[in-house]
Amino acid sequence: SILWRTMEGLQTDWAVARRMASHIADPKYTAAQFNHDLLAFPELNLYLLDAGSKAQIGTNMSSGRTIGDEYQRTVGAFFAIYWLFRTDSDGKDGFSNGVDDSMTPIVLLDTADLRVTQPEKRLAFKNNAKWEFFKRLLVNAGLLEEKKVGNVFKSNVKLVVNEKRLVSLLALTAIHDIMKMNLILPECQKEHEPFHGYMAGDTIGDHDHALSYIMEHYPSILPSFRDLDEKEKRSVKFTQCNLCFNHGWF
Repeated sequence: SILWRTMEGLQTDWAVARRMASHIADPKYTAAQFNHDLLAFPELNLYLLDAGSKAQIGTNMSSGRTIGDEYQRTVGAFFAIYWLFRTDSDGKDGFSNGVDDSMTPIVLLDTADLRVTQPEKRLAFKNNAKWEFFKRLLVNAGLLEEKKVGNVFKSNVKLVVNEKRLVSLLALTAIHDIMKMNLILPECQKEHEPFHGYMAGDTIGDHDHALSYIMEHYPSILPSFRDLDEKEKRSVKFTQCNLCFNHGWF
C-alpha cells in the first residue's frame, strides 16, 4: 500500500520526543523549539504526499478539508498540549492568543489590540477561563502527577510531568488524523472481516476505524505507535479505537 511504502524504513526520533516531554513546562523551551521538534514524528510526512492529481492537491480528504488544513489542525493540537502544560508561565497567552511572527506568545494589551482577531473575546477567555480545571484534566489523565516535596517538617505537593505518558500523547497526536487522507486508506483483508462492518475488499472509509485497523493488524507500519511499550499501546488504542478521542476537544 502507499502507506506502507511511504513509512518503510522511517523511525521516530524517540530521544527528541522524550526531550519534548521533559522540557515542555520549562519556560526556556520555546514554541519555536517545540515546533522544530515535531519533526521527530515521521507520520507527519504523510501530509506531504502528492498523488500527482489536482484532487489530491486540493481536498481528497474524508473531512472535506484540504491536506494543508488538516496538517495545520494537527499542529494546532500539538500546540494545545504545549500551552496547557505551561499555564504557570506563557501558556495562557499562547493558548488564548497564539504567537507572533517570531513564535513568541502574544500578550494582549487591551481590547483594541489589532494583532489578533476578536481581542475582546481572547482577553475575556484568558481572564475568565477555569485554568485549574484544565490542569485537573491533565492530572486525571495521568499526564501530570502530584509529588510531595520537602522534608519531615514541611512538605508541599508539586505537579510534575509524567514524561512517559506525555510521549504517548504526542505520538497519538502525530497519527490521530492521518487516515483522513483518502490516498492511504487501508483495504480490509479476508482474514480480518468483518471489521466494523467492512468486508474483504472494502476500503475502510471511516478515518477512526481505518487507524484502528492499522493499529490492530499492521502496527509495524506506524513507528510512533509501534515502538511504544505494550502498556502505552493499550492506552493509545483505547483512546483512539474505543473512546474515539477527538483532539478538536482541545
